[in-house]
Amino acid sequence: MFEEGSVAVVTGAGPGMGRAIAVGFAERGVDVVVASRRRERLEPIAEEVRALGREAHVVPADLSNPDDCRAVVDGAIERFGRLDHLVQNGHPAGDWVRVADADPTTWQEVFDVNFFGSLHLIQAAVPVMSDGGSIVLVNSGAALRNPPTMGAYAASKAAMASLVRTAALELGPKLRVNGIFLGPVTGESLDNGAAATAAATDVTEEEFFRQRAQELPIRQIPTPEQCAGSVLFLCSDLAAPVTGQHLSVNGGQWVT
Repeated sequence: MFEEGSVAVVTGAGPGMGRAIAVGFAERGVDVVVASRRRERLEPIAEEVRALGREAHVVPADLSNPDDCRAVVDGAIERFGRLDHLVQNGHPAGDWVRVADADPTTWQEVFDVNFFGSLHLIQAAVPVMSDGGSIVLVNSGAALRNPPTMGAYAASKAAMASLVRTAALELGPKLRVNGIFLGPVTGESLDNGAAATAAATDVTEEEFFRQRAQELPIRQIPTPEQCAGSVLFLCSDLAAPVTGQHLSVNGGQWVT
């Protein structure tokens, strides 16, 4: 599935999807560079990776800063001498404000991470990545569903989806580039969404979670560990002919 000793960068590697992806790589023989703004979130993940017998390297980074994006990639090369897989999972959600009332500065801040952070990471990684390597941008169903009060997030994710398609055309056959349209996932981000919804409506947080689960044919909100498998698949040799695509990882949400 993965070459022994290959190396992956995982950004947005706090609790939830970032941790699950990093640990999933380690379980499959891949050394991991983990990056996010807060070092205290990275160290426990690095310890989990090491406990699985793989090497981990921690790089605190703000993806809105191009120099930090380059530092993440440089960290992989300096520590391991190679880079095979790049997974961009950093994703500020914005301010949950309707378009007519939104602060354009907040939109710029969201784009700086979700879109431009992805662009800077790709630009830093392409010259040093191994032939046959893979890039996966963790996207969101919001890019297509455009939920109210999430205009900045949805627009930035739509731009990210376009970036995947263009990069796949330009970087093949050296690299494959794909994305996933992620639906609801248990953890911190969904907890924040529930709290914001409860504050703005008469729906309680408990009712929010119940309704979200009932929207899905599988009748449960997937865990980060369940969803991380799709990222690992797209990075693996099992997806060798797959590039420029987005896999919907949402418990069947769009079926309903």
